[in-house]
Amino acid sequence: MALPNSTITKIPNNEPDAVPALWNLRYEEIDQNFSFLEQGRAQMRSELDAAKGNKGSVGERLDDMSAQLQSLSPDYQDDLSAAVMFGLDQAAVANRSVQALKEQAQQEGEVTISNRGVVSGCSVSRSTTAARNLNLENGIAFMNGRIYAAPEKENAASVPSNTGTSSVTVYAYLYFHEATQRMRVSVTAIGEEVPEHGIHIYTITIPADSTDETDPNLDYVTLTNVRRMEPEFPANLQSPRTETIAIKDLRESDYRIDIDLVSAVGEPCRSEQVEITSRATNGFTLRLATGADDVVVRWRVSKLNN
Repeated sequence: MALPNSTITKIPNNEPDAVPALWNLRYEEIDQNFSFLEQGRAQMRSELDAAKGNKGSVGERLDDMSAQLQSLSPDYQDDLSAAVMFGLDQAAVANRSVQALKEQAQQEGEVTISNRGVVSGCSVSRSTTAARNLNLENGIAFMNGRIYAAPEKENAASVPSNTGTSSVTVYAYLYFHEATQRMRVSVTAIGEEVPEHGIHIYTITIPADSTDETDPNLDYVTLTNVRRMEPEFPANLQSPRTETIAIKDLRESDYRIDIDLVSAVGEPCRSEQVEITSRATNGFTLRLATGADDVVVRWRVSKLNN
């Protein structure tokens, strides 16, 4: 670190040249050097303070650094790695336990149970007056917790043609006709399911190459009756609606099931009218003991000792 005035010119010894102006210049140069040294000293003091950190002296700081370096020995690193791995293993165990509690020991969900069917009649038959048509027999159906008339109708619905090389399945269903406030019958298109508010009454199997030309009278078409008959609805249900709910496997089937009735359409529905009829380690079955329709149920399965 060089001084700003590293060389100060000597004042001449001869009397005429030793004037005060020369002395003043030399004093200024010396003052500049002292000022520079003081700045350097302050900088060194600042660097020493930084080097000490939170210790009382640089020596204490060096001792502390030495201890830290010794702690990084191979044996210490092995011990530290083992401790970290053990901690990670314990955290993984805890995480799996929490996950099992959330997804298995306590499970919950929501299900909507529809309750529709036929009180009487409502059978379908092949038409004899129109190609590939079905007739509907007079009857009574129920949905929305109420009963509705289903008047007899000839050529009430048509069965689609199947031009493919393999048989297909379609469905005949009853639906509520707003304008007449009566039930009518329809048949789904190939590849479609029964609409959400339809009542499935027949499954229809159409063979390959079945068209107006090859089978106008539906002689080779199979009509399978799947009507749910409840002649004493709503006072007495002979085949109550059931719903099987799948759950993640538990070790035993002695788990607790809590039922919360959210809503129902039509007749009143109480919680005790949603009955638990069976349970297994992978699911349970609910039975609806009411004439209500579209019953929304929240359920919770608990087995804390699983």
